Amino acid sequence: MSIYHYWGKSRQGEPDGGDDYHLLCWHSLDVAAVGYWMVINNIYFIDHYLKKLGLQDKEQAAQFFAWILCWHDIGKFAHSFQQLYRHEALNAFNEPARHYEKIAHTTLGYVLWNSWLSECPELFPPSSLSVRKSKRVMALWMPVTTGHHGRPPEAIQELDHFRQQDKDAARDFLLRIKALFPLITLPEAWDEDEGIDQFQQLSWFISAAVVLADWVGSASRYFPRTAEKMPVDIYWQQALTKAQTA
Repeated sequence: MSIYHYWGKSRQGEPDGGDDYHLLCWHSLDVAAVGYWMVINNIYFIDHYLKKLGLQDKEQAAQFFAWILCWHDIGKFAHSFQQLYRHEALNAFNEPARHYEKIAHTTLGYVLWNSWLSECPELFPPSSLSVRKSKRVMALWMPVTTGHHGRPPEAIQELDHFRQQDKDAARDFLLRIKALFPLITLPEAWDEDEGIDQFQQLSWFISAAVVLADWVGSASRYFPRTAEKMPVDIYWQQALTKAQTA
């Protein structure tokens, strides 16, 4: 299933602000672009916190924060979420509604990581760490980005909210956007006791920055709903320009 068949925002309750819906891939990049400029301008001291974690180069830190923000709404790839809004161009159109246990998309994103994406090392940043250790480091960051509504996601086992094509679309999206951030890496220190302790001390502050990036990146006056398909690198440049004035 194409990444262009998944919505992230709709005009429901907000008739102005662009197209009928905003593609999930574009909303994710909007939030990432806001996060990028937050680091460049040290908004909410996020660059300071990332430096404490060992990302001394500002451009590298900005790319990493933007990249991790691209994961924040992966729970919205779930069929249970997608069927909440129907449009002929989207994947849930003309399908009978299914009953799902009501679970927040934040928790669904964390479930998708634990049950599927954690076994896709091609999605991980380059690192001198082994795949096993890289996965362990990634697991530190996932609650921070998927739990972007102010509290950590719940730890739930595999659910049926994602069809296989939904999982594949999420993986495809994350693989495509990885190329936008050539400087990202997982430092070895993040798998050491001292680095883990430092991360745990700063994680709530970083989580607050994630919430702010999502809030700003969700504003349709800065990021009008866009249903148009285009290469992700083209939209990324557009999102960066919009985020500078947000």
